[in-house]
Amino acid sequence: MKDYHFEKDNQDFDTTIRLDHINDKLKQLEQTPRQEDDLGDKDAFLNAFESEHFETPPPKRQPQYDSVPSRTQRQEDRHLQRQREMEEPPFWNKRTIGLLTIGCIAALMLCFGLVKWLFFSGTQPIHTAEARPVLVQSVLDGGELLIYDIMQQGQKTVALSAETVVTDEKNEEISAREIARGDVLMLQMDAAEETVVSVSYGGDIKREEITGMQVDVSARELRGETRSFSYDQNAIFLLHEDTIAPSALEPCDVLEIYGVNDTVWSVNVLEYHGYITLANVDHIQNGTFRLDDEEEMALEEIDKIAVPEGTHTITIAGDNIESRTDSVLIESGEEFVYDMSKAQEKVGVLVVNANVSDYKLYVNGTLVDSTTPTVLPFGEYDVVILKNGYEEWNQQISLRQDTVTVSAHLEESVRYGTVVIACNEEDAAVIIDGVDRGTAPLQISLAYGNHEIVVQKDGFSAYRETVRVQDSVVHVRAELS
Repeated sequence: MKDYHFEKDNQDFDTTIRLDHINDKLKQLEQTPRQEDDLGDKDAFLNAFESEHFETPPPKRQPQYDSVPSRTQRQEDRHLQRQREMEEPPFWNKRTIGLLTIGCIAALMLCFGLVKWLFFSGTQPIHTAEARPVLVQSVLDGGELLIYDIMQQGQKTVALSAETVVTDEKNEEISAREIARGDVLMLQMDAAEETVVSVSYGGDIKREEITGMQVDVSARELRGETRSFSYDQNAIFLLHEDTIAPSALEPCDVLEIYGVNDTVWSVNVLEYHGYITLANVDHIQNGTFRLDDEEEMALEEIDKIAVPEGTHTITIAGDNIESRTDSVLIESGEEFVYDMSKAQEKVGVLVVNANVSDYKLYVNGTLVDSTTPTVLPFGEYDVVILKNGYEEWNQQISLRQDTVTVSAHLEESVRYGTVVIACNEEDAAVIIDGVDRGTAPLQISLAYGNHEIVVQKDGFSAYRETVRVQDSVVHVRAELS
């Protein structure tokens, strides 16, 4: 058998005991009756211990011996004690502490949940039964909106939060940054009516793109050929995010309207108009104006015309001008001046054939060269021909073709001279060309040419003479005998 060293109390390993000797001692102890413990049965004690739930276990009672225990007995006692410790672990072991810790954590979590429910359940947002339509009048700093409540007919400020849900017309979620002034929305508020829970561009909001609307400001209506829309006095009209007066709109503008029920609350101008002004149109006869493929309009009916912004084609025509087509760019809100002097006039040739030469030719009071044909724009003209010794010739002509020929026949003009007739006898009668003209002495105006003059008086022989008038003054002296 092998030798084993056992330790004496507080001493080094110095004694060697054989294993068979230990076994003999153990058998001897088993046969020796044990003294009863003064405290009673140990099992009853342990039961009492468990029932009392001591926080700390009582110290283990050491077995009593009649005599001082030997080394072997002490070893046997320690061996038995270790067995009991293994069979009955102490109450405050690692397992008990771990279970208690888990229980405490669970209790704390339960308490936390209870407190949270008690103190915070009352502040959770309570949605209103239905969302309300509103008009966004302004987007403020800090996530706030200044709105006009369409149903309650009042203005108020509401706040957006990180939990606010914003959806578009297709019910797809979008960013709250897309909310802008002039938007008409369905708003759902919390119970306090201060924080927005949800925002929707759909629901009862009606959106439509229209054109051809004439604005009646007094009746607050947008009137078209087939239908009309009324707008509220609080409605917002926007052009490029700036406010615009309803009266500034023209039928050619393209509008995006937002309404609730039958009332328009917001108008966004998608395409605005510019203006075309015509200049120097007075000289055009029966002029017409055409914009793109629209119907022709008389130039005299146009002062300033509103047209959609963008590139357009202008066609100008007239009786006295060549048709002209130009492409022009009209900018939003700007005025484009179209100068009609750019239109090339139609011209024709005036040919004058006269029965005389070396005459003076006047066209509308302007002297022109009579030796060559005259080139003139189409129109109406007053033509005058003058020549000494001939009557004035004039005629109103219309030049509407390439060549107009005019034949002019001038009549010799009648010139007058003064004839002074004297007689040696007073009160003698003067007869000129068979017409009694009075008595001598006589001064009379006669046309150039030959005239027969007779001077006579009773009791005297008559005086006869043929006088040629070709000067300004002619003197005749009649002698009666």
